[in-house]
Amino acid sequence: MTDRQSRPTFATNVAGKAERKLPYRSRDKLLTDGERRFYKTGLKPAVGNRYEISLKVSLTDVITVPARLWDAPAGYRIRQRHVDFVLCTKRSLRIVAAIELDDASHLTEERRAKDDFLGDALRAAGIPLIRFPIYRRYDADKLRCIIDGVLSRGFKE
Repeated sequence: MTDRQSRPTFATNVAGKAERKLPYRSRDKLLTDGERRFYKTGLKPAVGNRYEISLKVSLTDVITVPARLWDAPAGYRIRQRHVDFVLCTKRSLRIVAAIELDDASHLTEERRAKDDFLGDALRAAGIPLIRFPIYRRYDADKLRCIIDGVLSRGFKE
């Protein structure tokens, strides 16, 4: 094998044929209208250039469990879940906080139990969780104060 053959090359899935029909389709938008409004008019102006903002991050990319627990309840409970937004430092992309946007669905008993677990799991991992209610309008200065207040307190477990 030559050196040229052993290196990855540019590739795309645009050309080519699917050998079998797969049931997948695009969701069209990554964020709901409410999440997009929060991101563009509230969160992004609130954090400015101080942090990187990641959207719809898998919970297993934010927290983990020991290998022996992936096939146990501790692992199952964080699979198939995500957090709406994650704030990371600019330089090292170290996770500094998770942010959830709560609409009316978060008022149900079942959803509250899931939200409580998410908060507990992130707290155990040393990651602050900041919850904001969904609104039509956001005050970026107020969001900035809330975020800065939470991050300035740090986390001690």
